[in-house]
Amino acid sequence: MTKKKSVFSLLGRYVSETIIIIIGISISFAISDWEKKRSARISYQDYLERLQLDMAIDSVQIVNDVRAYRRKIDGVNLVFAFHPGFSQDSIAMMGEAQNSLLNYIEFLPNDNTFQILSSTGDFNVFTNDSLVSELFRLYRYDYAFIAMNGREANHERLNQVKPYLIDNMYYEDELTFPLVRTDIPAIVSDRYFRNICLEYQESCYAAINPYQRAMQRLVRVNRMIREELVTLDR
Repeated sequence: MTKKKSVFSLLGRYVSETIIIIIGISISFAISDWEKKRSARISYQDYLERLQLDMAIDSVQIVNDVRAYRRKIDGVNLVFAFHPGFSQDSIAMMGEAQNSLLNYIEFLPNDNTFQILSSTGDFNVFTNDSLVSELFRLYRYDYAFIAMNGREANHERLNQVKPYLIDNMYYEDELTFPLVRTDIPAIVSDRYFRNICLEYQESCYAAINPYQRAMQRLVRVNRMIREELVTLDR
């Protein structure tokens, strides 16, 4: 009887120790899992805030670029509206409009955070699949479309508008560069130049449309990020 008690006592002790070990391992796994989730949550919040900052900078550039394109469009409208009875002040405005046609516009998005997420696979910390999908559309599609249309507008600027304007400049004093002039009345009355301007204006309108589409998505994505940050703060 004593022997049986001894066996049961030993077996009970082994069972108790096994249960304690299992409980300890379970607690360890639970702590490890909690730490991973906490780390992922912190990373997620950090990425969201960085994306928010990137897009705030992008939105400013979008607004400025669209304004610059509209100045080009207004400049072309002045060319089309020109007539011999223009005052000297109007001709001065025409000179400013002509200069705006030569402005170089290039959209350079702040995509560092997105590129890091894409290259490292850290998108796995994102809990909102719709947000990830919208981010890819913004950076991979909308911004690429802006760049494509911008290249087309700059191509016309560089290969048609700029050479024509340079070829029609004259120098009041060949020794002093600031006195380079353009015969504004003559150049804006030239039918060939007006056709060039019409094509250029169309390319500027085409360049604006992708900016507007990107801004709409950017506002939508920013709203989604704010909602995610509110959820994380709870």
